[in-house]
Amino acid sequence: MEGEMTSPKIAFIAESMKKFIRRRAFGNLANLLSKVHPSELADAIEALKPIDQSAILDFLIEKHKEMAADMFVELKEQLQHKFAEELEAEKLASILRLMNSDDAVSIIEDLPEDRKTAILNLIQDTPQVEEQLLYADDTAGRIMTTDYFSLQDGLTVKEAIEQLQKLEEKAEMVFYLYLVDEENRLSGVLSLRQLLLSTPGTHLKDIMNNRPISVNVDTDQEEVASLVSQYDLLAIPVVDHDRVLVGIITVDDVIDIIREEAEEDFYRMAGTSEEEILHRGNPWKIVKIRIPWLLPAFLSTFVVAFMLDYIKGSFAYFALFVVFMPMINATAGNIGVQSTTIMARELALDRIQESKWATLLWSQFRIGFIIGLIFGIIGFGFSYALYPGGQVPRLVLSGSVGAAMLIAVSISSAYGTLLPVFLKRLGLDPAVSTTPFVSSSNDIMGMIIYFSVAFAGIHFFG
Repeated sequence: MEGEMTSPKIAFIAESMKKFIRRRAFGNLANLLSKVHPSELADAIEALKPIDQSAILDFLIEKHKEMAADMFVELKEQLQHKFAEELEAEKLASILRLMNSDDAVSIIEDLPEDRKTAILNLIQDTPQVEEQLLYADDTAGRIMTTDYFSLQDGLTVKEAIEQLQKLEEKAEMVFYLYLVDEENRLSGVLSLRQLLLSTPGTHLKDIMNNRPISVNVDTDQEEVASLVSQYDLLAIPVVDHDRVLVGIITVDDVIDIIREEAEEDFYRMAGTSEEEILHRGNPWKIVKIRIPWLLPAFLSTFVVAFMLDYIKGSFAYFALFVVFMPMINATAGNIGVQSTTIMARELALDRIQESKWATLLWSQFRIGFIIGLIFGIIGFGFSYALYPGGQVPRLVLSGSVGAAMLIAVSISSAYGTLLPVFLKRLGLDPAVSTTPFVSSSNDIMGMIIYFSVAFAGIHFFG
């Protein structure tokens, strides 16, 4: 948006476009656009005011549809979503037809149902887009592109090269040649280098890798990204349940997946959603997004209040001990969030095997114990210095603070490690465990530990 930080080059392009479009100097504008990369054009359009953005986009769609399609794909999601909803249906459809199927699907899938139906009716000549929308969100089938190149495995090297020379530009990846049998089932893969270095009369099936790494249309996108990273692939083929080749996922899409998953985890850890970006100018919609995440944490404070009220009525020295409760809860809560965040990230990146969970739990417990011991000693000294003695011996109160700190921090560290594992076992996203609810559950646990230690201290040493 205009006013945000942009590079000098992007600022120059944006200012020039604005000047040309307002002066209706369309020849100059076309000349400028011919020298600009689609990603730079997208950044420049994002730097303009909405009225200039719309004028530039209309010009591109009318005069340079392919450039408009390439630029549209590069736009940030918020602006892409805005244009997809505001553009005339015919104009949007005209550029969607020129996109790779995965890019078109990513734009159409977020539209309101009536708008989505209208657009799909206008692009019936590209049925693969509608077919991909039938696959579940965040699966290989939804994010693949159907613009790929495959060869019959019975061809010779010479025949394969001849077919390559006739290849249309729209095919997205030719570093790998995917080989299929007579029924279009994936049978192997061959690198372009292997093809070019082989003798012309050699059959492809004799030089291909007959155990290609592939994914099913229902494979989760995180698993796709993990496989591409693990095997250093530039693309990965997608097959249906009969192993029929239906598409490929390229490394640029995998980068988008990784970024998307990282952003999604970040928002969930903060107790919100990436939808906030789409509704940045609408406070009420953002409020509706945040409240469901905050409500469990808010309600859990009622539990804390009821428990404190109960303890107050049954513990004569409540007023003395409650002063130090925030110190224990804050420390235990923070280390719990640290452990949860680390574990959730490790699980998301598949760095931890199930057999190693017990080892990691023991490691985190020891870390928590050492930190708890350090802060327990500090808490002991602080409370001993602050409390002059009286109703309760100084050592009893200070010892309760120190011991509770040690126990609460140790348990919170282990709890924070276990929670993401438990959620993953239930089929939930481990990132959810770092939401505000975790802090509240740590507060309840810390309070129970603290006053249990205090009761025991008074009972045995008071």
